[in-house]
Amino acid sequence: MSVLIDCAEGVSPLLTEEEVRSICAHVLAAEGVDRPVEVSLNWVDDEEMHSLNAEWRGIDKVTDVLSFECDAPTIEDLPAGEPVELGDIILAPVQIARQAPGFGNDPADECRLMLVHGLLHLLGYDHIEDEEAEVMEAREDELLRELAVQRGADPAAVAVGPTTRHEHD
Repeated sequence: MSVLIDCAEGVSPLLTEEEVRSICAHVLAAEGVDRPVEVSLNWVDDEEMHSLNAEWRGIDKVTDVLSFECDAPTIEDLPAGEPVELGDIILAPVQIARQAPGFGNDPADECRLMLVHGLLHLLGYDHIEDEEAEVMEAREDELLRELAVQRGADPAAVAVGPTTRHEHD
């Protein structure tokens, strides 16, 4: 697995590169992805996220995370050892920190949720329909509790609200 991380000038990431890679590795393993993959993660400011959200989703305001899917890990056209480019995850740490208290999280926990959320999108999860949202939220909750145990935190303290339905958009 390769995670390419870029941070816009003046932007302070909410997670270390080591933790980002660890979260990605855990989610991919838990989802049964056993071939080499590449993920791109970009930390951006509110202005850039606002612009991307308006361009790609038609929503003229800042959001927390965007995912741009490329190839599925199940693609059969590539040789077995060749990496699959899963896609791009864009995170807006200022927006994530701003919204965290409303969801009962601190900024780092909210960011972990947004990263897991973005990865699940790259792996084909969606939340347009209520049934899909329930499946995605349950998977986010499960993964975040596993990650909490890994870092020695209390898994019962994990808070996953109704974020996948984008009720705040």
